[in-house]
Amino acid sequence: MNEFTLGPLMDALNLAEFTNRADADVVDSLARTRGTFGADRPPAHDGLIRWSIDAFRNYRTAWRARQAAVPNLVPVRAPWKITHRNDAVDQRGVSRYEQTCWGRRYQSVDDSVREMWLLSLAAPVERLEIVTLAAANVAAFGGEGVPEKVRVVLFGATSPIVEPVVELTAAQIRDQAQEKVAPKLVEIVDGTARHPGRDCGSCPDVPACPALAAADLLPGVPTVPGPRRTLSVTDLRYHRSCPAKYHLRRQLKLRDTGLVESRPVLVGRAVDSTLRERHTGGARRCRPGDAPGGEVVALPEDDRRTALEMLARHAALCPFPDVDEVRNDRHRFVVAYDKRLDVVVGGTPDLLYQQAGRWVWRETKTSRRRLRRDRSLLREVPQLALAVLILSARAPEGSPGGSRIELEQLRPDGCALEEVDPTDPARVAEAREVIGELVEPVLRDTTFAPSPGDGCAECEVRRWCAPGIEYLTANRRSAS
Repeated sequence: MNEFTLGPLMDALNLAEFTNRADADVVDSLARTRGTFGADRPPAHDGLIRWSIDAFRNYRTAWRARQAAVPNLVPVRAPWKITHRNDAVDQRGVSRYEQTCWGRRYQSVDDSVREMWLLSLAAPVERLEIVTLAAANVAAFGGEGVPEKVRVVLFGATSPIVEPVVELTAAQIRDQAQEKVAPKLVEIVDGTARHPGRDCGSCPDVPACPALAAADLLPGVPTVPGPRRTLSVTDLRYHRSCPAKYHLRRQLKLRDTGLVESRPVLVGRAVDSTLRERHTGGARRCRPGDAPGGEVVALPEDDRRTALEMLARHAALCPFPDVDEVRNDRHRFVVAYDKRLDVVVGGTPDLLYQQAGRWVWRETKTSRRRLRRDRSLLREVPQLALAVLILSARAPEGSPGGSRIELEQLRPDGCALEEVDPTDPARVAEAREVIGELVEPVLRDTTFAPSPGDGCAECEVRRWCAPGIEYLTANRRSAS
């Protein structure tokens, strides 16, 4: 199964731009070949094909509108690339450096103007200044000759509208790139620090990485040939509810941004956001009267009242000021590696802090009702089971024993704090069972078939799922 989200779209655009195929013909080939266009490579999921067709049509609409506003632009096939060569290897053992930029390239017929289009999966995404400047630098100095002017353009696949971000002369780009881009590039090539996290799944050094906690996390799960996976509890839950949803949303990162989320989800996210703001850079204990964050303020009145009641309850459970260190967002995704399965498991605690030299992984659960007590805590909250496996492998970064897991439960009418010991053999055995039951089906799955049901009503990728749309249509018809 193809796992490069923009692959089918880029191939379709290449056909349209470099072979003059009609758009309708390209769309037909895209659907008929499932994105392979006759090449020997894995086909794409039906949902990705539907998304790619939408994105292709949006892109072509945006391109035609751009041509009307800025005529005489033509597509450029060869990548723009800045190459630096040294006569001998330098202190890093390198004699050649290349700087390039991934996107779509265009230039005027006389090459006095160049445009670099940067693509995102939903609406156009604002980029950091250094990113757009680096893209402009490649466009200006990565081809034959130097244009007078360069533009960086943002395109979002779910919208037929583009947004020019920057327009600079080659001289302006040279000066600004020397000041801002060059130091960052030096920092990158000089960097040797290892930071286990989200990128471990695609890193070739993972099997021998000394900074990545490794253990036989799931001895009861049989090995399955296939690519390395990075799995979180959210991944596992998505796959259990609908494999297609897992593949499209979690692996390919597709999402219908126009879908309205449920009220409990919005309340929980607003509470989490406020607590994260308070706990980042603050050393004092939270108090019931503390000002809420912007996401809480933006909630409807009833939901805002619920969130404020939960935040007031948190004050009794706040760990501050008895905290030595707090992990920030960049390093909050904690991972461990199962070398036998070639699986990286990871989770993002709502709060990860050190107390008396020991790491504490805290999960915060917001709800109007108490947790069920007719089954174990690890089964009721699988995030705790995954945390047990990760901490039992001595993550983050070889932490000492004695770390603990906390579950903070916040309700409008009460609160509770429960602890889980990740060194307890019984807890570790149960965690392996809970997570193993969820992981094994993911590793075996190669088709990610849809599983239509009531969950389709709030599915973030339903827009591109034919079986989900058909299920909801049939149920609406039968209900009426």
